[in-house]
Amino acid sequence: MTSRAAPELVEIRKAAEELAKARGERFSTAHVLAALSARPGDVSQLLADRRLDGDTLLRAARVATDGSPDALLRAVQRAQEFAQRAVQRAPLARGELDNRAPTALHLLFALCQDTTSAAYRAMVQCGADVSKVRSAALQLATGASVPRRASTPPAPAPVQQRAGLAPAPAASPQRAPTVRPITTTTLTSIPATPTAVAGPMSREGASRAGAAAPAKPTKRDGKKPTGTHDPLELDAKLFPLLAAIGKNLTKLAREGTLDPVVGREEEVERTLDVLAKRTANNPCLIGQAGVGKTSVVLGLARRIASGEGVATLDDRLVIEIELPQLLAGTGVRGSLAERLGQLRAEVKRSEGRVVLFFDEVHTLFGPDAGDEAQAELKIALARGELPCIGATTTDEYRRFIESDPALARRFTPVEVVELGPEEAFLAIEQLAPLYEQHHSAKYRPEALARAVTWSVRYLPGRALPDKAISILDLAGARARRRGEREVTPEGVAEVVAELSGVPEARLLETDGERLLRFEELLAERIVGHRSALAKVATVLRRNASGFRSKRPVGTFLLLGPTGVGKTETAKAVAECLFFSETAMTRIDMSEYAEPHAIARLVGAPPGYVGHDAGGQLTEAVRRRPYQVILLDEIEKAHRDVLEGFLQVFDEGRLTDGRGRTIDFTNTVLLLTSNIGAHVSDDETRERGRIGFGKRGGRDASEGDANGVTKYEAAMAEAARAALPPELYNRIDEVLAFAPLERDDIAEVARRMLGGLASDLELQRGVSLEVSAAAIDALLDRGGFDKALGARPMRRTIGRLVEAPVAEMLLRGELTRGDAAVVDADAGKVVVRRRARSSLGARGREDGISLSM
Repeated sequence: MTSRAAPELVEIRKAAEELAKARGERFSTAHVLAALSARPGDVSQLLADRRLDGDTLLRAARVATDGSPDALLRAVQRAQEFAQRAVQRAPLARGELDNRAPTALHLLFALCQDTTSAAYRAMVQCGADVSKVRSAALQLATGASVPRRASTPPAPAPVQQRAGLAPAPAASPQRAPTVRPITTTTLTSIPATPTAVAGPMSREGASRAGAAAPAKPTKRDGKKPTGTHDPLELDAKLFPLLAAIGKNLTKLAREGTLDPVVGREEEVERTLDVLAKRTANNPCLIGQAGVGKTSVVLGLARRIASGEGVATLDDRLVIEIELPQLLAGTGVRGSLAERLGQLRAEVKRSEGRVVLFFDEVHTLFGPDAGDEAQAELKIALARGELPCIGATTTDEYRRFIESDPALARRFTPVEVVELGPEEAFLAIEQLAPLYEQHHSAKYRPEALARAVTWSVRYLPGRALPDKAISILDLAGARARRRGEREVTPEGVAEVVAELSGVPEARLLETDGERLLRFEELLAERIVGHRSALAKVATVLRRNASGFRSKRPVGTFLLLGPTGVGKTETAKAVAECLFFSETAMTRIDMSEYAEPHAIARLVGAPPGYVGHDAGGQLTEAVRRRPYQVILLDEIEKAHRDVLEGFLQVFDEGRLTDGRGRTIDFTNTVLLLTSNIGAHVSDDETRERGRIGFGKRGGRDASEGDANGVTKYEAAMAEAARAALPPELYNRIDEVLAFAPLERDDIAEVARRMLGGLASDLELQRGVSLEVSAAAIDALLDRGGFDKALGARPMRRTIGRLVEAPVAEMLLRGELTRGDAAVVDADAGKVVVRRRARSSLGARGREDGISLSM
């Protein structure tokens, strides 16, 4: 504490140090707060009204710590600044208060402003609403309210003794308050005629205009001031339209009724800077729906109400105008323009103190507003007669405001970006008590964290923190309806599952558990290629553990002839990692054979047709950041297009045609190519000649290791020669998919027929039985072609199984409860009907059978 500190604050500091020393604790601002509670006067009364007595605060001081070692020094400096502002706002008492040093009330107000101080944390730990404590201290210090002296007992004697204070004397009703009540400027003291004052009033002039009433009217406005009124209150007689359709956010902030705002300090600072400009001082908050544009305005109102860092704006009133109420009843031509004119006159009457907030401000410049209303608004904004804050989305800003150069000059855009998961979690932690009170249910911390994580991954079309708050609100409402006292991660998972379509069991399964058995999950859909699938799982586990820096989760090049399962692997990765095949964007690179085709991926540059539409790749990732990107047949794309992916593979980002940076760090990129297909045939023939066996060359776990190495090396060498070296060098793994053998195609047939059996039972109630001989017949009748992979089997099943079953269904030969038996007869595939009675005799339960 500096030598210039007030004697009262020095005394409080000494008492706090003695408290900390007597208790053997490290000194902090929490001990200062305890000393304030033990000191007789307005502060102890204020704290006692909120059950913040000395013993309670000392218990909290054991664990509360200051965020910085100079917390008390900063609090004293803020108290001095606040005391000086209070003196400046009381011109009639200037002779008495100019030399008045900061008091305990000013110090308490300063401690309530520092959220990192031990005093602030101690009050929160004790269950106090710090914003209300700060507001009460502000009103007492400025004389806006008179301290209550009634029958509240003094601080407990033990605390007083530990603080080195004498017992508090009995309060006298004639005792003057700590700071003399003063009359501050009010909107009610401003003349009713808009022509009385042409320009904005300075803060000192406004204070004089609202001071204690003189014996005769003032020269400035010719009206007697109306006495001591709340300086943040609107007089309905002078401002009827503002009072009717406006919401006084500054007053609500002082009363502590606004929701807390977290993570928007930078945007609030930028908005304050714009408001303090001489021209174009109308900020326009731009961002997608749900990012928190309104929260920035609420944070601005809280800053003005607290007086922190707003020296030139501390007397502003932020009034939110409800646009539906403003537009109601204005269907007659000219009605809206007339109402806007009245609003303009009332704002002018406030002499610059009122700042309007229009949410969805583009509505005032749309086709429904009318030409006259738009002209009225533009004139008012051009002359600075309608100071306002607007909020709109990026698209609407471009469409209605930026497209009009004259209008765009009146606004200064302030971009509000989506909060990150960490910042969103902190914001939700601050809001959770409000929802707990509403739903009468406690939110578990892990439920808050899961709401943020799952909303980011599975609800990509909405923005944080709005989507996470919506999930928690719905989960709280459901818990209350069911009579539950706590919102758990299971309750949040139930809500997310309904909104996203992801099974609840999958949500509750952790990423670590799923990645540890990733090969098993992939093998449920992919036949063979165990070595390649193991490499995919290894890379994904490694990168998911934090070793990937800013790169995508994984980048793989899948090589091999047609029909071996490259595209199916991409679908399997999307299903296993992101729980849905739809979590994949597939781009056919054969459509990008021209160099200018890169514009289709990232979006057309400004000035070209389709500039606002965005790119096929960048828009898909921006809307769904957690997904698989499949670049099919990359060898057919132009080299310039391929080189456009360099920063995606290396930095995990790409800039689209509109200048936005798209994040690819949560995507898996799979590149497929038929490069080296001829090498595959040659290598297969070579392995057959040297006797490695028909299965020895495909998989190291099933055959000779030298054979596998030779095959993979040949495929990788072919890809290296065909692709740009800088692109090839950024790929995590090159995976060689060898041709499928006969046994592999037989397994593919079983899985295809299993899916057919499930669909047939579900839709028609008919079971399907397939014999092992039928599988061999399908292979011999065109289902197996080593050069074409698994696709011929799909066509063969469609021709020899699906077509006969469909005809039997149409002819009525197969009815619900029957079975279609697929067998082989003299090398041919035949389909027979087994009646319901025969099926019942076999004692089947589900009616689905593949007897192979």
